[in-house]
Amino acid sequence: MIRIGKLKLQRNYVHLAIFTILQSIICWWVALDYGRSFKTAEFSAAQLPLIGYTLAVSAAIFIILDRRIPAQWSLIAIGVSVALAFTNIIASESELLYLLLTCSVWLFVMAIPRLGMQNYFGLVVFSIIMTYTIPVAVFYLQNNYLSTTFLWELTPVVASYVFLYVPSFSQQRQINQIVSAVTGAILVVTIFLQPLTWQTMVAIAVVIAIWFVQQSYGRLRLHLMINIAIQLVLMFLLY
Repeated sequence: MIRIGKLKLQRNYVHLAIFTILQSIICWWVALDYGRSFKTAEFSAAQLPLIGYTLAVSAAIFIILDRRIPAQWSLIAIGVSVALAFTNIIASESELLYLLLTCSVWLFVMAIPRLGMQNYFGLVVFSIIMTYTIPVAVFYLQNNYLSTTFLWELTPVVASYVFLYVPSFSQQRQINQIVSAVTGAILVVTIFLQPLTWQTMVAIAVVIAIWFVQQSYGRLRLHLMINIAIQLVLMFLLY
């Protein structure tokens, strides 16, 4: 329980709120950063439902992976995301609608333990979907086109999801150590493919430090909160 004056807040719900906001920033950051270099990039009413969609998806991710908030809330969040995807502005772009529904459907699959998608395969699919759904939708709504160069720019993002979320998708610590070593190396390679600056060097140092933490401690109690903070730092350094 967290006290703010006379107000008492459950710690899990405070973490949910923080994670939801930071995850939403991550989903939008690369698209906004890359799109601002084009004069065609502009904010429009079409992006308002997408903001709500992003918040709903981010909340669902935390509830599913943290496992401390009743699971039915994740289904409610996913339902809200589907409803927002069907708003007139987004639904009028059928490609965007299918793209966003793919994200919602996969989260629904993850939310059902019997389907067993919280494993290494689920991790890879989760990483790809989180990287190439909402950010792509944001870029398209801002610029009215999609660039293959932008898709390539997202490579470090998908690699960061795979690397950081290994402990969230598997409890097999010994195997996780090997997987995190491989995925960490892949992330470092994708960072090296970016222009070499002091920011990219700091980002590589951060990845190495997190790898040592994963090797030594595995999944920490505040793993998701640490994840989201580290990923946000990486986004600010690389984009």
